[in-house]
Amino acid sequence: MKQANRKQTYLRGAAWAITVLAYGYLGYRLYIYDGWTELGNHLSKADTAAWLCGLLALLLMPVNMLLEAWRWQFLMGDLSLREAQRQVYFSKMAGQLTPYQLGEYPARGLLMEHGRWAELLSKGVVGSMTMTLAITLVGILPLAVWLSDGRWRPEWMTVVGLMLAVVALTAALPWLLRRWIRVDSRLLMGSLGQSVVRYLCWCLQLALVLRLFGMPFSTEWLVLIPVYYLIITIAPSIAAAEAGVRGAAAMLVFGTAEATLAGILLWAINSLLPMLIGTFVNKNAK
Repeated sequence: MKQANRKQTYLRGAAWAITVLAYGYLGYRLYIYDGWTELGNHLSKADTAAWLCGLLALLLMPVNMLLEAWRWQFLMGDLSLREAQRQVYFSKMAGQLTPYQLGEYPARGLLMEHGRWAELLSKGVVGSMTMTLAITLVGILPLAVWLSDGRWRPEWMTVVGLMLAVVALTAALPWLLRRWIRVDSRLLMGSLGQSVVRYLCWCLQLALVLRLFGMPFSTEWLVLIPVYYLIITIAPSIAAAEAGVRGAAAMLVFGTAEATLAGILLWAINSLLPMLIGTFVNKNAK
């Protein structure tokens, strides 16, 4: 009993440490951001339709998180949707504090009483890879169209190589993870389908935020938005520079300063805001 209580104390202490670090990170990001004036100028020029689009993008944030909780519930198999949401919101803090958001899935384990680390981390790999595969598969054709428009550069060979590696690695998951969990076609295809649904939510949010910053809806976005998400998925990134990476990718793909601000704002909506909410969840393991 003492050992169990000690373990619970350690888990709770780790959870609170993540919370404190998350607030420090949030304060740091807000302090160093130097685009407040430009952001305010653009928003002051927004019309009613633009503001409604921005509000809808904000309201889609909990939908986005619900879809991630749905994916996590499916992967773990024995979680309620409410518990899956609790873990997903809490894990956003650890994700923002670690390179490539590698801390998300271990953070979810902090809220689980039973030691299921091998299963949890293995299913986390499945979830990450199917999300990346969904972005890759949807983005292949738009990338080819985009590159055919004279934007080809030699370094895109690296991007194409990484895309092929994602496909190959996902296909190899049943063999790679066989020691810890059984990965069958139902698990892979189910998670992939859920990932596509969540990805479509991201695309809709980005279109709405672009409209907020004065960019009219365009059929070109059917190509540009998947290319944008493909680039920020494949590009190396660390949490401290993630906003900059997203802004730079938006500038590269859409070619406007408004798109840069849209990329940064959407990152704040889908990453910083859930991280802030995550600090208020019950941190006791269940």
